Amino acid sequence: MRRALLCLVLLFAAAGCSWRDEGGVEVATEPAGNLDCLYPLMWDDRYYEPAVDLHPGWEAGEALGPGVVLGCGSPEMGYYPDEGVDVRSVEGIHPSIAVAAPIYDSTELAIFAAPGYVIESPQHPLHEALAENWGYYDRSWYTCEEKTLRTRGRSLTTPELGQGLEVVAVNPAVEELLVAPGGNRWVSINPETELTGFDRNGVPYVREGDDFMLVAKVCQDVDDPVPDEPFLVAERIRKL
Repeated sequence: MRRALLCLVLLFAAAGCSWRDEGGVEVATEPAGNLDCLYPLMWDDRYYEPAVDLHPGWEAGEALGPGVVLGCGSPEMGYYPDEGVDVRSVEGIHPSIAVAAPIYDSTELAIFAAPGYVIESPQHPLHEALAENWGYYDRSWYTCEEKTLRTRGRSLTTPELGQGLEVVAVNPAVEELLVAPGGNRWVSINPETELTGFDRNGVPYVREGDDFMLVAKVCQDVDDPVPDEPFLVAERIRKL
């Protein structure tokens, strides 16, 4: 019955359902039409996330060697397997920041960007290309208090593309906001955030374990201004 219900759910998204039995576990033999993978790229022991198509503003550069676009899946949804690809540089962009490769099952090149490099910064070479879709400059949805909070902090992770910083703070007032409902320890970065001491290959780069001094404002979502769910937007971050 469970298999039949799943097939009905996927009827309009997939051409059909086919299954095989592996030791009593039913495994889909074809990926479901609504199976959505991130398709990250592994190259030179580095992880990259798909960012944007290689449009006429950029040119593919030299061949860098083989890479693997990672698939995904589950027994219920089926699997997209990993796919070997040829990785190339992008003219004018350091390969540590971004590279070009075919997106999964395509002959068209896409740009894959490495985490840690702050894409909200105007110094990032992909900043302008992603600004419109990612809404870096949209301030209409939140308001901030005039006063600022200061603290020493540490990055708990290397941020993925478009993520804020996951921070633990020394100042108890800031730490209380980070762990409050809806806080999730995130500190948001926008194009006006002043980042000092984080330069790597000409772009601000933040990694897990970085210590810094943080100046931030307390902000609220204007459409859902829940008093106990503020968030922090960084004005200045100086690496120690």
